[in-house]
Amino acid sequence: MLQHWLLDTDSFAVPESLCTFQQSIPLEWVQQAFELTNKSSIRRRKLPAKLVVWLVVAMGLFRDRSIAEVVSKLDLSVQNAAGDTVAPSAISQARQRLTYEPLAKLFGITAQHWALQEDSHDTWHGLNLFSVDGTLFRTADTDELATHFGRIKHSATRSTVYPVARLCALSSLRSRLIPDVVFGPSTEGEVTYAKQLVGKVPNHSLTIFDRCYLSAELLVNWQRAQSGSHWMVPLKSNTKYNILHRYSDHDFFSGNGCICACP
Repeated sequence: MLQHWLLDTDSFAVPESLCTFQQSIPLEWVQQAFELTNKSSIRRRKLPAKLVVWLVVAMGLFRDRSIAEVVSKLDLSVQNAAGDTVAPSAISQARQRLTYEPLAKLFGITAQHWALQEDSHDTWHGLNLFSVDGTLFRTADTDELATHFGRIKHSATRSTVYPVARLCALSSLRSRLIPDVVFGPSTEGEVTYAKQLVGKVPNHSLTIFDRCYLSAELLVNWQRAQSGSHWMVPLKSNTKYNILHRYSDHDFFSGNGCICACP
């Protein structure tokens, strides 16, 4: 499901210009991200940090263009009195100075505002609806990425050609916004990454898990993190269980192969 949503975004959600996207991200959010990561700078550069943020966002939106072209076409650079603009070599240096931290904070800020705006009034029986799902991404074939992310082995002698990163996302079932996401080496399973999302859903919510997330540790902690946090997960056909107690007819559905928990 998550993979299909991401493919839809890649195919249909590319804006005609970055201005369309900038209108939804106030400059105050960008400044807040810098302040939370202590990345504010008073030094004037041809490509200052705030513009590098927009550069990274634009790189994700316009993946069919080179980085230098994105800088030029979107007029992200600053000129001095002589009219000199940023050199191509300075672009990668500016990205390295920025690091990932302000962008991670900005992602969290935008997700919090957008999800609240889109989902607060679109509920089911008073519950906000979410899902947890994972997918895989191929990375560039370098030794460094292969060491960090690893390759998925199909057999003792066969594995994926490219290094593979595993991603696990908490998604809104109503708006398809992603309030939070974790990713890392493909050698770790989806349940391991899903545990890092415990406590990320708001109170009074229902989270749908795929059958691969049938983990007592994950689901019990998910329920305990919020007093009104509910979950539902399909049962595997070979799952063995004992019903200890039924609090209501809604606690367990044996007919459709799903189990749910309500605190």
